[in-house]
Amino acid sequence: MNLEQSRKPFALLALAAALLAPAVAGAQYTVVSTSTTQVGPLERTEWLVAASPDPIDTFKMTRWVKSAPGAPVHGAILFLPSLGTTFALYEQRDAHGGLGSSIAEFFAIRGYDVYGYSPRYEGLPAGSCEVGALDCSGMANWDLQSLLDDVAYVRDRIDVLQPGAQVVAGGLSLGGILAVAVANGDGARYAGVFPWEGMLVSDDPVVQALNAGYCAALDAQVMGGIYFDGVGNGVFKAVAQHAASRPEGLNPIPIFPPTFTSHQVLVLVTAVPAPGPISMPVPNYVLTAGSLAEDRLFFASEERLLENVVLTFNNYVPTPLVRDIPCALAGIDTTHTANLGAFTGKVLMIGGGQAFGAYMQDQLDAFTGAADRRLLVEAEFGHVDHFMSPHHRQYVEYPILNWLREVFD
Repeated sequence: MNLEQSRKPFALLALAAALLAPAVAGAQYTVVSTSTTQVGPLERTEWLVAASPDPIDTFKMTRWVKSAPGAPVHGAILFLPSLGTTFALYEQRDAHGGLGSSIAEFFAIRGYDVYGYSPRYEGLPAGSCEVGALDCSGMANWDLQSLLDDVAYVRDRIDVLQPGAQVVAGGLSLGGILAVAVANGDGARYAGVFPWEGMLVSDDPVVQALNAGYCAALDAQVMGGIYFDGVGNGVFKAVAQHAASRPEGLNPIPIFPPTFTSHQVLVLVTAVPAPGPISMPVPNYVLTAGSLAEDRLFFASEERLLENVVLTFNNYVPTPLVRDIPCALAGIDTTHTANLGAFTGKVLMIGGGQAFGAYMQDQLDAFTGAADRRLLVEAEFGHVDHFMSPHHRQYVEYPILNWLREVFD
């Protein structure tokens, strides 16, 4: 049964009013629909929320919680999305695993109130913006702050659904970047943050110079009216689809060598550094550790990786959002980093030595007022190896679980 349905009528009215209330001054947040599903001992509820009258300006809020009446809740975890995919990343089960093998289920089963945010660009059909089937001009306003506004709405709803609960926020990649920005702008409402392979601060002159170039190029695109990228993720999805269906067949995608197999192209795209604000935000950055010469990935489960990309990747990425990240890393824009020293919660950072992890100490040092700071780095991992490893519990769930026990103690 839906938790709200079990409340008394007056409580129901109060809850509905609170869910409809705007989280940010001037915002027009409205719940469009709600659906609840029973999954074993857990209850999954999803809200579709409109951020404005614009039809494409909607996002999703998801909740996983034990459905037994009176089940104890240790605290609330808000998982924030990576750039490529959505909260679905944290709902992905092991290839041959059942209930509890996804990150969201893992924590919900252990008595945590798990929430997720899926951004406004989720689910837009490929090609719909380019051909005018959808008016996508609203993406001009989909910058980092717009996501933070949505996250603030979700944070308000947690107070309604679980009054008085302590809350932590974090996630992979963009999820880690959002966690840093949340701590900067709304830190008083969080007991801790766990930026995982994501950062917004670097004192390294090479990182700053690299990102200054990206910042300038992306800002020029935005000023020129280019508000979205509908190609990058589509190419990656095509690479994954061919690698899954015909790995030993010759590559049919024109921008890659025709003499490569589809599997070699997958390794090329994920394990070889390539300049770009998404593909190489820090020097020598790779998505997964691997070897093109050996035609293999070292740590990632290919089955897990391909399922994630093919089934959950978004078709569009907003240019203003992407621009804000290198502009912060370059030190040009401190909007979302200037107040990090005021954050007094606990900080857990997780990184890969062949990605952000090699440069995350500067970000950790920026949390000068934090109650506790720690950085866990797997020196040989790329950007997503923690998650894509078949041993992800060892690298993700258990380190976060042990940290949560300290935060909520």
